[in-house]
Amino acid sequence: MVAVNWKAIGFWLIGSLLVFFGALIVGNIDPTALGASSASVIVSYIIGFILIFVGGMFWISTAVIETEE
Repeated sequence: MVAVNWKAIGFWLIGSLLVFFGALIVGNIDPTALGASSASVIVSYIIGFILIFVGGMFWISTAVIETEE
């Protein structure tokens, strides 16, 4: 019987959601929108890229967990 590693599956899913939401934020930034200041655009880019990087860290953790087994 195959043992299921729930920790690896959970990390993979969390990483996928974080990368999805980061890409969603970064992909929908419109600097020419009415009321968008340069500070708000920069903060949106920073938040999106942080989400993408943290999601990548979850994926790397999943790869490390899988290679250790």
